[in-house]
Amino acid sequence: MISSWKFFGLALCLGFLGFAGNAEAQERKIIHLDMHFLPTESGADDHTYSKIVTVSSEGELVEKTYDLNYALVSVKKSLFEESVPDEPLWEEETHYSVDGAPVYTQFNYRKDNAKHTKVVVEEIVVLDLVCNGSMPCEGTFVAPSGEEETVDRDIFKPSLPSVKVWQEFLGKNLSYPQSAINTRTEGEIWIGLRIDEEGKLVERFILNRESSDPSLVKEVERVLERYTGGFVPARTIYGNPTTAWLYLPIRFRLG
Repeated sequence: MISSWKFFGLALCLGFLGFAGNAEAQERKIIHLDMHFLPTESGADDHTYSKIVTVSSEGELVEKTYDLNYALVSVKKSLFEESVPDEPLWEEETHYSVDGAPVYTQFNYRKDNAKHTKVVVEEIVVLDLVCNGSMPCEGTFVAPSGEEETVDRDIFKPSLPSVKVWQEFLGKNLSYPQSAINTRTEGEIWIGLRIDEEGKLVERFILNRESSDPSLVKEVERVLERYTGGFVPARTIYGNPTTAWLYLPIRFRLG
């Protein structure tokens, strides 16, 4: 599942402040989601999941996601600060199997200017990761056998081999469309990349195509055709490579 993205999380959080302030509206808010767990752009009837959002008496944001068969997919609890409304101070998200059993719980929180991630399976911490600003992440993954492995990323998600190399690639290949320059158009194009267990790109998708400038979308698609740097596949909670989606923004900003 996609965790809090700025373009979704900020809108949800800010909208929720007004939503939470009304006693009647406090009961719940329903958001229809697509296959990538993002709010649908094409209408409420075209969705894959439904998310029910409430606020607890302690001020926690509670999000319960269900599939079309009303089976529980995940439950996330988040606590926000007014000074940083687009990034939770703390969150806990539990994912469930098709039979309703909890599979794993992921904790994310900020402490000492660093982001901490812990993934727990049956009360065992299988991933303990700390990311401090621009410094490389440091952590450990515990395999089912009990062996520990040093890791530098959230291994349960696909990733780029090197963020620096990716940024250099964009710097050399990404062009600002002249039509967008003429209209002073800026934006973020979010891309979804389906990476298989061998680290190969097998599918790509523009997540916010309908709400984005067509010239920016076209440029992103052109640049993606040129990328040959490969990817690092995601792994299961048992440590095996698996196919999963990687989500990245490509930003267009005028100087």
